[in-house]
Amino acid sequence: MFNATALRLRELQRGDSGVFGARIKLQPALVDDQAFNLSVYESVPSPRTRSQLLASTLEWCNLTLQCQGSGRGAVNVTWKRDSLTWGELGPGRHQLSPDGTTLRVALPPTATNVTYACTVSNPADHKVALFDLQSLCQGGGGQSAFSTSGYVVLSLILVAVSLGGAFWCWRVNSEKAAE
Repeated sequence: MFNATALRLRELQRGDSGVFGARIKLQPALVDDQAFNLSVYESVPSPRTRSQLLASTLEWCNLTLQCQGSGRGAVNVTWKRDSLTWGELGPGRHQLSPDGTTLRVALPPTATNVTYACTVSNPADHKVALFDLQSLCQGGGGQSAFSTSGYVVLSLILVAVSLGGAFWCWRVNSEKAAE
């Protein structure tokens, strides 16, 4: 403001947001009315993160990274890989959910020596969570490792095939006994 004058407000609360006016007397006869739009934001809590290894083979490491903000008020979620922002990552090996909280990544194991960063922010604060892809991709096991959900689906398929085979054998034996 004029003459490096500042207005300092302390101990603000969320309900203090609004439009405020100030009347500034610059000289005895000169008055300047100013309007200020005050927005009070809370600190952003640390993001809630989750990673899920979908598959890790010699050719590819497929995983999902999830980052969510919490607390009151709107928060933004942005992603970076090393120093590249989301727009520079390229869509080929990355897929971002419509709400921006989930990033699906498919990389060859030779390219997993990277760190992905998720930033949760509002205009007053930001918090960052890091995902080390090398440890996430290698954490799955040896040459071919699947996530727990992959094993569950495989187990269900094997059970269904086994039950189908057992039913078929029972039906064939029932027909032979009837003859």
